[in-house]
Amino acid sequence: MNLNLSDTFNNELPADENTSNTRRQVEEACFSFVHPLIPSVPKLIHSSHEMACRIGLSKADIETESFLHIVTGAQAIPESSPYAMCYGGHQFGHWAVWSLGWSAR
Repeated sequence: MNLNLSDTFNNELPADENTSNTRRQVEEACFSFVHPLIPSVPKLIHSSHEMACRIGLSKADIETESFLHIVTGAQAIPESSPYAMCYGGHQFGHWAVWSLGWSAR
């Protein structure tokens, strides 16, 4: 599985200096570099073959243990820096706040 990470977001916007994985108010930063908490029993419920194709992954790629561990946060993408940012908005009639991503190193 080969993921091509090209990320200007983390290179151009300010990062939080605190790298602890705790809930907190983050001011004057757009994201925080963190190490995801590793789930005890990661499980893939559903994936989209069409979207995988659009980002350069094959059906075989998204059926691997490596894919499962990356999308569940059990493993970081090699040569990347995991980060978190807060998203807040209404989705499907409910308030939702969540985000986690990876940036190229």
